[in-house]
Amino acid sequence: MSRIGLVARALRLTLSKAHADPTADYDAASSDYDTFFSPVMGRHSTAALDEVPVRPGDTVVELACGTGHLTAEIVRRLDGRGAVFAVDKSLGMLEVARKKVLPLVTGAPGLLVELSDGDMETFARGIPSGSADLVVVGWAICYAKPPRLLAQIERILRPGGRVMVIETRADAHKALTDRLERVFADDPSLLTSLIRVALPKSAAVVARWFAKAGLTIDVQREGTQVIPAHTPQAVLEWVQRSGAAAGFKTAVDNSREQLVLSRVEEGLAELLRRQGRLDIEHTFVIVTGHKPVSARDDRQGPQGEEVGVA
Repeated sequence: MSRIGLVARALRLTLSKAHADPTADYDAASSDYDTFFSPVMGRHSTAALDEVPVRPGDTVVELACGTGHLTAEIVRRLDGRGAVFAVDKSLGMLEVARKKVLPLVTGAPGLLVELSDGDMETFARGIPSGSADLVVVGWAICYAKPPRLLAQIERILRPGGRVMVIETRADAHKALTDRLERVFADDPSLLTSLIRVALPKSAAVVARWFAKAGLTIDVQREGTQVIPAHTPQAVLEWVQRSGAAAGFKTAVDNSREQLVLSRVEEGLAELLRRQGRLDIEHTFVIVTGHKPVSARDDRQGPQGEEVGVA
C-alpha cells in the first residue's frame, strides 16, 4: 500500500482542479433518501429546529433543502404565516421536496414557499440584506466554503435573526472511509477526481466559523447515531442510498466503480470477521447562533425591507 502514491495522485488532481461533484450521487439517492437517511438522521435535524426556534410569520431561508424533510417541518411550524425560500443543487432531491412540501401550502394564503435549484452561495447572494429571520443549513455546509457562506448568512439575517447548522463530523463512517482510503492507496489510478468536503472535526470548529462571520453562538453540541449493519453489503447500501457517499460517482471512473466497491466490500468483510460487528457510526455536530442586535438596531426597530430572491 503506497500512501505516498495516493498523496501524489491527490496533489496532481488538486493542481488540475479535478473536483468531484456530489450532485449525481444525490440525484441517484433521491428516491431512497427518505427511506434510508431521513428516518434515521432526520429526527436529529428536526430536534435542532427546537434550538432556534421557528415562529409563525418568520421569513426562513433553507440552503440545501434536499428532499424537503426539514422544509416540511418548517412550513408546519410557520402555521400558515410567513415565507420559506429554499434551494438545492440536486434536481432529483428537489422533485421529491416539491411533491412533499407544496401541498402543505394549499389553502394558506399567508404563506409563501419557493423551492429553487442552484448553488447555495449563489442563491444566498441574491437574497436582500437583513431580510431573513432564520437560516437553516442541514447536512450541506461541508460542500461550501463555510466561513464565506456564513458571512453571506450573517448579511441576510435581520438583527437578532437565527441560524442553525447540522453537519456530519469528519470521523463519521470511519471503518468505511479507512477502507476506501486503503483501496485508493493500493491503486491511486482508481481516483479520477477529489471529493472536496469541509467536514468539521468538532462542533467547536463550526463555532469558530460562526464567530469569524460575526455570529453569536447560542448552542454547540455533538451527537452520534449508531446504524446497525450486519453485512458489508448493508453498509454499502446505506451509504449509497442515503447520500452519505456523495461525490463517489464522479471521483471514480465509471468503468471501475464496481471494482472499487468490491474491494471495499472485501475489506469490510475482513473487518467483520475480526470484530464481529459492522455498525455504522454517523457522528454529527449542531451549532446555532444569532446575529447580534446593536443599540442602533434597538432604536430603529424592524427594517421593513421587502423580502424576495433576486
